Amino acid sequence: MQHLAIEHYGETLWLLPEKALYWPARRALLVADLHIGKAASYRALHQPVPRGTTQATLDRLDTLLQHYDCQQLIVLGDFLHARTARAPATLARVAAWRERHPGLRVVLVRGNHDRHAGDPPQELAIEVVDEPLLLPPFAL
Repeated sequence: MQHLAIEHYGETLWLLPEKALYWPARRALLVADLHIGKAASYRALHQPVPRGTTQATLDRLDTLLQHYDCQQLIVLGDFLHARTARAPATLARVAAWRERHPGLRVVLVRGNHDRHAGDPPQELAIEVVDEPLLLPPFAL
């Protein structure tokens, strides 16, 4: 997979075209604004939107995790789109994804949508923190 390596505050970071950043020294994949269940939330409002956005997001994460040596996934805000994103089918997809990555530490730094959607269900084993998450030399 392609990446652009940059140096920032003495750390090497890889900018990935798949809307992510890989931090090799921390073995961390950073993503932002996943908005899981966004399409389901719009459909709950009777707005016609295509299905499959959650699965596409999870597939993208699977691909990234297969290509990079990750111990942790850090989600920089907006894991769930809204309370209506807690549709059983949506949560089942996320639970199945989580089962495929049992040893992966997943940390969510709460964003504005997370405050409205609520924290992910505990069975997903996602650590939730308020911003900033301090991982020197960065505050995420």
